[in-house]
Amino acid sequence: MPDAGESAFDYAGCIHFHSAYSYDADAPLGEIVQAGLRAGLRYAILTDHFRMDARRDGWEGYHAPEFGRGLDPARRLLLIVGEEISPRYNHYLALGMQKPVVVWKTHLDAQETINAVNERGGFGFLAHPDHEGAPLRGLRAYPWIAWDARGFAGLGIWDLMGDWTSALTTRLGILRACLWPALALRGPRPSTLERWDALAQKSHCVAIAEADNHGHRRRFFGWRRRLFSFEFAFRALRTHVLLAEKLSGEAASDQRMILQALRRGRSYVSLDLWQDPSGFCFAAFDEARRATMGEEFERRGPALWEVKLPAAGRFRLIRNGRIIYEERRRAYAQRDLDLPGVYRVEADQYVRGRWRPWIYSNPIWVR
Repeated sequence: MPDAGESAFDYAGCIHFHSAYSYDADAPLGEIVQAGLRAGLRYAILTDHFRMDARRDGWEGYHAPEFGRGLDPARRLLLIVGEEISPRYNHYLALGMQKPVVVWKTHLDAQETINAVNERGGFGFLAHPDHEGAPLRGLRAYPWIAWDARGFAGLGIWDLMGDWTSALTTRLGILRACLWPALALRGPRPSTLERWDALAQKSHCVAIAEADNHGHRRRFFGWRRRLFSFEFAFRALRTHVLLAEKLSGEAASDQRMILQALRRGRSYVSLDLWQDPSGFCFAAFDEARRATMGEEFERRGPALWEVKLPAAGRFRLIRNGRIIYEERRRAYAQRDLDLPGVYRVEADQYVRGRWRPWIYSNPIWVR
């Protein structure tokens, strides 16, 4: 695996998708797992609605390609089973639990849900917090509305399905999104990034990407088709975890490492379709210590920040929600780190005639 700046190993995975165990999906889990293997995922986190039956039925753990049982362990996929707690509003991705939390569809007490997950030894992320739906296609909005809630690890800042459906505003937009789904993606909503920046200044709030793919079949212009395949979803929007050790191939210990990295924010969000972001680095350091995404850094003298992209792109350094440095068509930058605050990086790549969203780092908290 490429080095990510601090002897870390970079593993790409996908979080939040649904199988036939969910009431609103019909794709068999075996088919989904094979799609993840073809897409090159190293981990995938299933979050069916109110259910963790996939664990009971033995799906959690490592999986190999159908026709390659003896192949290199590095080609295997670790499936982790979580849950999407999904009342009418305030959907919550719960990870690290042994049994699901079930509430009524009309349940609105998000704090009660978060507390229940924490009491079971789990943690969670706010799912698609600014979801708008697609009224033209009859897709309802499922936003997070309980912004006074506390105790969650972070939130989903970029939702693949929500981003794609936001293009379904006209008949021409629907046609384009169906023919070229990748080109319909616009990146995280500015409102979501603003919320995240505000939350991160108050607590250790980190971010993930979500697929939210159900494998739905819908009718477009008289043609019934899946919105997009699981293989496309798994190749598109990912959350890369940065681990201090290589995955061992032992499912229980590897799962603990991945979940711990996600909880701490030792990860970044990226659109992997056109350029592999592995090797991305964002760090703060001085003569005594180096900190990277998800960590705190205490300045004790002159210090620097550093950004490294795997290929030239456009990136922005953001402090407390405001852009303080921009670079274009470069892959590396290093400058003085003068002020305390919450720092993160956004990077774009130039694809098919325009700049397109690429990488969103988790923060470094500089004290």
